[in-house]
Amino acid sequence: MSAHDTDDTSLRTLAEAVGLILEWEASDGSHCTLEAVRQREMLARLGWPAADAAEVNASLARWREQSAPYAWPALPPLLIADADMAFPVPLVQAAGLGFSLRLESGETLGGKLDAMGCLPPIDACGYHRLTLSDAGGERLTRTLAVAPARCFTPADVRAEGTAARLWGVAVQLYSLRREGDTGIGDLQALDELCAGLAEQGADAVAVSPIHALFAADPQRYSPYAPSSRLFYNVWHVAPECVFDAATVAWAAAPDRVALAQRSQAALIDWPASVALKQAQLERLYHHVMEAEEAQHWQAQFEAFCEQGGEALERHCRFEVLQAEAKERDWRRWPPAWRDPLSAEVEAFADRHVEAVRFAAFLQWLMAAGLERVQQRAREAGMGIGLIADLAVGVDPCGSQAWSFPGELLTEFSVGAPPDAFNARGQDWGVAAFSPVGLASSGYQGFIAMLRAGFAHAGGLRIDHVLGLSRLWLIPQGEPADHGAYLRFPLDDLLRLVALESWRHRAIVIGEDLGTVEAGLRDKLASRGVLGIGVLWFERDGDDFLAAPAWRQGVLATTTTHDLPTVAGWWQGRDLDWRERLGLFGEGETRVALDAERQRDRARLAARCGIAETATPATVVDAALGHIAATPTPLTLLPLEDLLALSEQPNLPGTLDEHPNWRRRLPLPVAQLVTQEALQRRLAHIQDLRGRAGSRQGVSS
Repeated sequence: MSAHDTDDTSLRTLAEAVGLILEWEASDGSHCTLEAVRQREMLARLGWPAADAAEVNASLARWREQSAPYAWPALPPLLIADADMAFPVPLVQAAGLGFSLRLESGETLGGKLDAMGCLPPIDACGYHRLTLSDAGGERLTRTLAVAPARCFTPADVRAEGTAARLWGVAVQLYSLRREGDTGIGDLQALDELCAGLAEQGADAVAVSPIHALFAADPQRYSPYAPSSRLFYNVWHVAPECVFDAATVAWAAAPDRVALAQRSQAALIDWPASVALKQAQLERLYHHVMEAEEAQHWQAQFEAFCEQGGEALERHCRFEVLQAEAKERDWRRWPPAWRDPLSAEVEAFADRHVEAVRFAAFLQWLMAAGLERVQQRAREAGMGIGLIADLAVGVDPCGSQAWSFPGELLTEFSVGAPPDAFNARGQDWGVAAFSPVGLASSGYQGFIAMLRAGFAHAGGLRIDHVLGLSRLWLIPQGEPADHGAYLRFPLDDLLRLVALESWRHRAIVIGEDLGTVEAGLRDKLASRGVLGIGVLWFERDGDDFLAAPAWRQGVLATTTTHDLPTVAGWWQGRDLDWRERLGLFGEGETRVALDAERQRDRARLAARCGIAETATPATVVDAALGHIAATPTPLTLLPLEDLLALSEQPNLPGTLDEHPNWRRRLPLPVAQLVTQEALQRRLAHIQDLRGRAGSRQGVSS
């Protein structure tokens, strides 16, 4: 073997050890490889210098020192096991070590690791304290997470008292409309929607992400590019969910005319609406903090702050720091402000106590409001209630990256490799967790993120669930096709998802659209994670799949926020937008796309038993009925389709050219839920899902 071959072998060994995927299959089935030069570039960015043989060997040596099996003191803070299965402790010479395991229940188990260094099977799921001891009496204590075999599922929901196949509605929260809402959909409108849908037999309402955005920068309003996935978007606060009517009316009184104007707008003016809401909420805050009769609210707020702890304090400090700095990227702040633990940040917080507390006050209002909506939805008879949406990453300029930089890969952006739809690949502009940071932190950020999503919901949709196994990472400043796949600890992440799912008794949906690794869907299904089946993609060759032939382990839906509505697709509105904005791919023409759409319209018409000349409303009825008739355990119908709207919420590949995340529904919720067409469609869905018998409330 030549020196060059040896160098290449060592480079490959390092790259694979770090988690780079060197060979993969593209969406068109072609074979792809990560060339050596990009291996070296990615490794260097990941903190493993590999410019030459000496650097490769040094990085390899360092990797081996830090890898399992670990030396005694290097054992990571969190170990993750499956319930009812022996667990090999990843220590050098673990065999025969003594152990003491204190369960969450308070019960203590003890003994010795077996000859293979394994703990005996543990049947109690939860986060337990494991203490290991060697022959010399030295002790080492770590947390042991014991996970159930699978997530809480729709079958478990039904076992709690809800009849046959579940169904619900998907809604863009910001799009909801009600009188006095400052121009942005809020939790009071969501509460009204849940009440109306529960009366029609719905089990769930899935909402767009409600992660924290940037309070000081309302121009950044994409729900999928959050500042933090640990906290909430306070622009959705509804004082009505917490305070009495008189208090709410007093706070709104100075802006009554402006409120009425904003509530009527067809598109959201985020800066104007946020400013209006901010003024209203500041008045509320001062009233609640100062009024003697508000002591019960003050007590609830103080308890919330204490429970939120250091993470909440850091997020709120970030909000105030960013407003003061007037700089969107904290990495360009004064050096002392870039460290959340610095004395300068502490001094700043002391000088701005009220501003920091106001930020926490808004988080409390969101948490309290969400809890109220979920509780009332369940009491109204919904088997699931709210389904939250978990974005794939966070803005590297945001609160979570500033608060816990070691947990994230802020020098990379998540995206997708080139494929048949995007010849140059995609860059989504968000940062992902670091696999190394996850392990070294005891998965704290990941667990906290799951808990924030599950906290006030009966389900969680994980956007791009494929990222639990691998993510396409693009170095900052590079084009999307200069990225690479990085491997993530799929099995451990799924164990934690299952554990938190059962602790919250909430289902899990994995958005598994795109280029999917072989075997991944089977692994997700084995852990009780529902995939997503979308009408446009469920095909038998070119033909739309018959309803009985749909996979049973999926959530069925007509469309998603990134795809055309049924009425819009039938009318070619998506093609109109793509033509207007120059979004056709290489070789695509409107004539050819129209011809293909016409063929697809004929296929859908044939599958649904309608005429090719049917009106959009008729096609919507047929498509909704088709989806409702599938054998899937859960069906979610977008509200845009239930209302036969033509425009989609988001057009990928655009920013301001298309009104992404700005469209409001045509009527207030109170009027929408009484519309004859909507009620007729909901009744038909209820009938097709086979819901027999009376509706009974299921307590949270």
